[in-house]
Amino acid sequence: MAGVGFALRTLVERDDLSAQLKGYGHAAVVAAGPWLFTVLALAGLEITTRGVLGREELSLVTSLMIYNFSFSLVFSGPIVMVLTRHLADCLYARQAEDVPGVLVGALTLLWGVQLLIGTPFIVIVLDLSAVNSVLALVGFLVTGGIWLACVFLSALKNFGSISFAFALGMLIAFAGGTYLSPMFAGTGALAGLTLGFAVILYVLLGCILAEYPYKIRNPFGFFPSFQKYWDLACVGLFYNAAIWVDKWVMWLSPDGQAVTRGLITNPSYDSSMFLAYLTIVPALVLFLVSVETSFFERYVTFYRDVQNHATLQKIRHNHRLILNTIGQGTRNITVVQGVICYLALLVAPGLIGLAKGGIELVSIFRFGVLGAFFHTLLLFAMILLAYFDLRRILLGVTGLFFASNAILTLVFIPLGAPWTGYGYFLASLLSFVVACLASIWCIKRLPYMTFIANNPGIR
Repeated sequence: MAGVGFALRTLVERDDLSAQLKGYGHAAVVAAGPWLFTVLALAGLEITTRGVLGREELSLVTSLMIYNFSFSLVFSGPIVMVLTRHLADCLYARQAEDVPGVLVGALTLLWGVQLLIGTPFIVIVLDLSAVNSVLALVGFLVTGGIWLACVFLSALKNFGSISFAFALGMLIAFAGGTYLSPMFAGTGALAGLTLGFAVILYVLLGCILAEYPYKIRNPFGFFPSFQKYWDLACVGLFYNAAIWVDKWVMWLSPDGQAVTRGLITNPSYDSSMFLAYLTIVPALVLFLVSVETSFFERYVTFYRDVQNHATLQKIRHNHRLILNTIGQGTRNITVVQGVICYLALLVAPGLIGLAKGGIELVSIFRFGVLGAFFHTLLLFAMILLAYFDLRRILLGVTGLFFASNAILTLVFIPLGAPWTGYGYFLASLLSFVVACLASIWCIKRLPYMTFIANNPGIR
């Protein structure tokens, strides 16, 4: 599944500054495209519609986008995790002809779940006009489709088309929202953003089908994978919910603000955390371009030699190479993210000022940056656990992340604004420590895990 990473690594390793900048730019889009697109589109729309949209209308549009972003990620999580494993199995078995059918079946399943849950919430719970309800529901479905399509992007090598999809969608969202807002107010802005998301999904689906030009067959053939990999489905649910549960708790806190009936947000907390999350983009780029590709090469070599009946000395040599690669990757990510975290903490007042936030947001932002630092390391440890098929440990880590983030965020609410965000920071730190210790314990015993503990024939 690391195909696009290898293509980007080839680009950035060229002795050409423009090629390197282009490679890292494409990597940023691949690693965090939906999130960056949403932030930039909303920020641009807010600037261009200032004086056209009232504060209430802009808050409604922004809140609907946040809700779509949040709940589509959570509901797609179980499907995305199982689909990722099933797709990886198909590609490993050289059954690429099954990919189009899997894509169609997964989209059908995801949209069915989203319609079942989203329709009553948007139509009954929220107090929206009929047009806004339709746009919100379409946006919810399209956003979920983008999360699912991102699974397939890892296996593509045409990174230029991926960047083009997000750039075109952002441009259409920005231009459409700006053009329609004076005529249709908040409804026009919402329509422009929804159209931009739809364009992104349309282009991504085209890229996937062009990469795998096979007939659609057996679209629901991946359903048995849910029974086989039920723990991965739970991992997807817990991890994606853990990312958002602190926001949900803060929405329901005394500082939460009702935009309309059933639509509650916490603008101070949300904006500070979203700004803090931007600090992890360089680490994600480094992981995609360098760390994962280097690790993947060692990983494949280790298991290929095992399959080819290599000697114990060769297996131990490959094991040492894996440990060295993981150590180097962890060091590089820690240094990059640590430097960015340190700089962000120093310039926090200035960044919050540029975002036109109050001084009370500085402490939330700083806790968010510290939490994002350990969240990045946690993600790296989780990916290692997933590579080595340690699904039960991964389930425990994600369950801990979800529960600790919810409980600790709730615990610090009565202490007031200076402690807001401390719960997410502690939850990320605790979960990373547990995931790190579990990873070290398992990977140091990799030959034993391969032949005994994780051997299906013995289990």
